[in-house]
Amino acid sequence: MAMTYTMEPTTHELSPVDAAVLMKKYVTLLGMINYGTPEQKHVAKTHIKVLDKIIHKHLNSAAFETAQRNLGFSEEDIDAVTQTIH
Repeated sequence: MAMTYTMEPTTHELSPVDAAVLMKKYVTLLGMINYGTPEQKHVAKTHIKVLDKIIHKHLNSAAFETAQRNLGFSEEDIDAVTQTIH
């Protein structure tokens, strides 16, 4: 009998509510990067780099995949976000 392993979205040392707040901040910063003034874009890029490290420390890849599905992001959307941050 073949075993199937699935990874559940998890947070490490972070409550689900705190994870949701961080993700909301992340989305807000992305909005600033896409639609803000040059000054807002600069500030948002600085903040999102710090926030990105915090989020990746506490959330597993399944949590990101679930968020991507629930928010309806395509792979192209995710690639654009990744390039904006790095």
